[in-house]
Amino acid sequence: MQLMPRDIQRLQKAMAQVRDESFFRSFRNLLRARLSFDTFLILIFPKDGAPEPLETWIKDPVLAHNYPRLYTAGAYRLDPFFQYRNQIGDGGLYLLSEIAPDRFFAGEYYLQYYKQTKIIGEVGLLVPLSDGSVGHLSFSRREGRGTFKRKEVNCLKQASPILLELLRQHCEHRMALRSTQGPDNKSRPLEDLIRAHVAESQKPQLTRREAQMAGLILQGHSNLSAALSLGISRETAKVHRRNIYRKLQISSQTELFVLLADLF
Repeated sequence: MQLMPRDIQRLQKAMAQVRDESFFRSFRNLLRARLSFDTFLILIFPKDGAPEPLETWIKDPVLAHNYPRLYTAGAYRLDPFFQYRNQIGDGGLYLLSEIAPDRFFAGEYYLQYYKQTKIIGEVGLLVPLSDGSVGHLSFSRREGRGTFKRKEVNCLKQASPILLELLRQHCEHRMALRSTQGPDNKSRPLEDLIRAHVAESQKPQLTRREAQMAGLILQGHSNLSAALSLGISRETAKVHRRNIYRKLQISSQTELFVLLADLF
């Protein structure tokens, strides 16, 4: 990406304010000079537990009121960026379409959650932090604006080393300031929450592997994709899916989502 004089000025301002409360606005202005978006959020994905929003900017006031609450209440558990946080290496910039499971866009989570937010295109930066957590910058476009164009994405990827370093420094600084919170129910693995929820419904208990498979189904994985994730054969994944549906007396991913909707 060729930097113009104004770009350099915005970059210098963001760098100077990386440990300051005004950094978020400067960082947003730095990116908004090159592309448009409707949401802009910085979060921390801890090693255990729910994401911690640091700063949010959401253009639509109704979405601004509902989106963070909806996400941290449980929707994050099926978020492809949250699920991908342990696979980022030194970090990078990713499109939702690049990291989402193979059946994600046909899944009930996408149809329900993204229908509410009206988000049609999302870009995320993920960077590892010193305590094992991950810093996440998310910006997205909603219906009517169109998805991010390849030219815009290429421009962002060229600038990603600088953007990731700014994000890392800011998140490290914010982590040093935050108070430590005790563990809560949100820190439990998804498969444990699924098993507990099924037990409360007085249905036959799922095995841990079946609960893991149920979580992958909800995230939008096909049998083949889930098998690769769990290190099992496709046929074994099919057996797990059949057992889940039989025990829960359901016949589709939609019914599974409805049954476990309280978790998200």
